[in-house]
Amino acid sequence: MEDPRETLGDLTNMIRAELGDNLLGLYLWGSLTTGDFHPGRSDLDLFAIVAADTTDTALDSLRAQHEKFETDRPEWRDRIEVAYVSRDVLETFAATPTGMIVRISPGEPLHRRDLESSLGWLIDWHGALNGETLVGPPPAEVGPQVNPDRFRDAVASHLTELRDTARGNSVAYVPAQQGYIVATVCRALYTLETGRQTSKAGAIEWAAQRDPGSADWLRSLYAAYRADVRGAYEQLIAFVDEATIRAST
Repeated sequence: MEDPRETLGDLTNMIRAELGDNLLGLYLWGSLTTGDFHPGRSDLDLFAIVAADTTDTALDSLRAQHEKFETDRPEWRDRIEVAYVSRDVLETFAATPTGMIVRISPGEPLHRRDLESSLGWLIDWHGALNGETLVGPPPAEVGPQVNPDRFRDAVASHLTELRDTARGNSVAYVPAQQGYIVATVCRALYTLETGRQTSKAGAIEWAAQRDPGSADWLRSLYAAYRADVRGAYEQLIAFVDEATIRAST
């Protein structure tokens, strides 16, 4: 049985050792801080604030460390998300996030990314501000607070983006992805109505109570989202490998 806190401790130690004095703060946000973590499914979400932008050499070294970390822990592959943000870039979060960051996320190796003035990053930083400090001072001492009106704008903008996401070809065949979209939409609606944040599970129940006719559908899709898909996927790979071996003999 995986222990997310043990993995989090190992990940924190790896990042500290790799970045040294360049690491100003490391903050946990997401499901592990909201009580919505599901073993085998949920990610570890971190915000790392660095003093200076990452050089190409440092980026290569950090990427290698992340690859080794997941290779040593295959159950955590594609379940680690860390945004490495310089303090100068973080200051832009007082209005509209701009600049380049370094990020690893499910399905993507560590890489540079342009924030592209997307308000969606304010949602992540808002989560870090209300999350858990792993290294350094409280996040509000390192970066700006998120203006409440700006945060609502970010949530509304993200909700609009999900209209296109929901129409993606792959979504029609992936119940887990449908469940993610449903939970994210419910959280957005909850925040826009109440001005507060809640867990995915809390948002699903809030929406189910408001719309009893959709309650079973909402809960079933959320159950598909939180299910441990890794075990079934690994079994599929083993099944195909065995069939290939049999066909070649």
